[in-house]
Amino acid sequence: MKNQKIKNLLIEYLTEITKEVKKKAARGEGRQIVGDVINRPEDIEIGIDRVGEDILEKLLKKYKIAATIFSEPDARDIKNGDDPDFYGSIDPFDGSVLFLRGFEHNWYSALSFYDKERNSISTGIADILNEKFYINDGEKNYLIEMNSGQKKKIKPSSRNKLTEHIVLASYLMSSQYSSKFLDFFGDLIKNFHPKALFYPQGGSFIYAYLASGLVDAYVMFDEPRSEIDPGFPIAKAAGCSVVSVDSDGIYHDYEFIPRKQHDKVDLLIAATTPELRDELIRHYVKKYKERYSF
Repeated sequence: MKNQKIKNLLIEYLTEITKEVKKKAARGEGRQIVGDVINRPEDIEIGIDRVGEDILEKLLKKYKIAATIFSEPDARDIKNGDDPDFYGSIDPFDGSVLFLRGFEHNWYSALSFYDKERNSISTGIADILNEKFYINDGEKNYLIEMNSGQKKKIKPSSRNKLTEHIVLASYLMSSQYSSKFLDFFGDLIKNFHPKALFYPQGGSFIYAYLASGLVDAYVMFDEPRSEIDPGFPIAKAAGCSVVSVDSDGIYHDYEFIPRKQHDKVDLLIAATTPELRDELIRHYVKKYKERYSF
């Protein structure tokens, strides 16, 4: 019963955030600078970021769900009740830097719920500009059109070699991330299949792209957990591998940990197949040895 209430809340949240963001954008609102984001010198909090938090706070009370939801800004967890039955992670607006500079591109909101044992219950990612929602309802993944309610099953790609015409993603819009990525994976990009695509974007929404077959792999150095937790369960549910990787190539399945949203993962690799994951790890280990062996 409680899980069904969460699923209903999730759809209502995605619908409200989509409508409200588009409404504010049309009025030229939401670009005021609110403050910095902890441990994120490349990021900034603006007015539009708080819209989703306000909507979620109201919905938790409406549905009478006792939960603590972890958000990006410091000391701004969203709580309903002192003894939560559920945890959650929200990226209220993924695309703030683009929005601030006037780009109508990559506006997303992501929200995931977990039980007290940290198992995923449900995940939703709103593609705000296209008014579509990527949903994991705890059992299956699907894409839903906001206006018609039409549902379509989604699945990841089956490409398993870096030499294929894959789509590899990594967020490169800031030197905080691009420098290290290019040091280790720049030569891989240079030698891509002519029809392969490098997609220089990332964040919590990218897991919807992995789950639906748009992206084959995602590689990030120093990825904030606040950019992983709200979205990664939809990729995991699709059978994708989401792992943290050590310099010796040892990897560990990524897990949600409450109150750790401001921590970072040294190297995160998400891939639709184990073969792609392993090839990317081997490439990284090889480059690491070249750079640091004496």
